[in-house]
Amino acid sequence: MMLTTTVSVVAPKILKELVAAGSVSSARVESGDKGLVIVVRAGMNERVLGAARGGLRYFQSLDGAASVLQSYGIMRFDVNTEHWVPKTMIRGYKQAPIVEDTE
Repeated sequence: MMLTTTVSVVAPKILKELVAAGSVSSARVESGDKGLVIVVRAGMNERVLGAARGGLRYFQSLDGAASVLQSYGIMRFDVNTEHWVPKTMIRGYKQAPIVEDTE
C-alpha cells in the first residue's frame, strides 16, 4: 500500500499542463489509504493526483480512475490493485470465484 502521507501532490490544472507539454511519461492506478489513487511520472518525479479543493483525489472504482485519466488524454496506464477491495465485494454483490478441488 502506498504511503499517502509523504507523497507529492499534483493539482488537476497542473497535470493538464504537464500532459499538454508532453511531460507525463507514465501513469498508474494503485491502492491508497481511502481508495484508489492516480500516480503520474513527469520527468524524474512521481506525483499523486490531487483533488480540486486540496488533498488527494480518491477513486472507489477503476472506471472512475480510468475515466479521469482518459479525460486528461492518458490512454495507457498500469494498474496495481494489491490491498484494494472493491466496495461491491464488501457489500456482497459479487463474490470472489470459488475454486473447487476436482481431485
